Amino acid sequence: MTADARKARFEAILRPHFDTLYSAARRMTLSPVDAEDLLQDVALKAFEKMDELERMQFQRAWLLRVMYNKFIDEHRSSKRSPVDQAATGVDSDEPDDYQHSDWLPEEIVDREIRITRIIMAMKRLDSESATLVALRDIEGLTIAELEEMTGLTSGTIKSKLHRSRARLGRLLSSDAILKPELKAVGGAE
Repeated sequence: MTADARKARFEAILRPHFDTLYSAARRMTLSPVDAEDLLQDVALKAFEKMDELERMQFQRAWLLRVMYNKFIDEHRSSKRSPVDQAATGVDSDEPDDYQHSDWLPEEIVDREIRITRIIMAMKRLDSESATLVALRDIEGLTIAELEEMTGLTSGTIKSKLHRSRARLGRLLSSDAILKPELKAVGGAE
């Protein structure tokens, strides 16, 4: 098979899932740059497994599972690092979101404050909880898809979602999320 044919075959497999993958990566990483890196890693893995992927019935679930596992692995390794990575902020790279909007300036500011509060609250959740909430409540994945993706049972997923949503609700109802969370770097915790 020629390189062009292989490239076209790969593109035909990945293209229908691209928007979902990018959106999920954005929700997991909270950063457009990190989302692109994560998506690139998933695409590389998919290219390596193209023959298997082509025969799979649930390609999206497999791709999301690879993404989820990669994200969790990277998050765990960065937690072991003595360098605490700075948060990148929300939608600051995408002013075009509001460029053609009919919203009043006060409405835009109010929306940004709400989004910032939600993201700051999501950052207070552990990475697995934040990812599950984002994939279920924002991306709209079903419990069955989350089971396939994470390898967890439906009961475990429902339980984690319930606890995560409850914690998110508590965080959003308090003003504590607007204050920075202090973390020890390098020393004993």
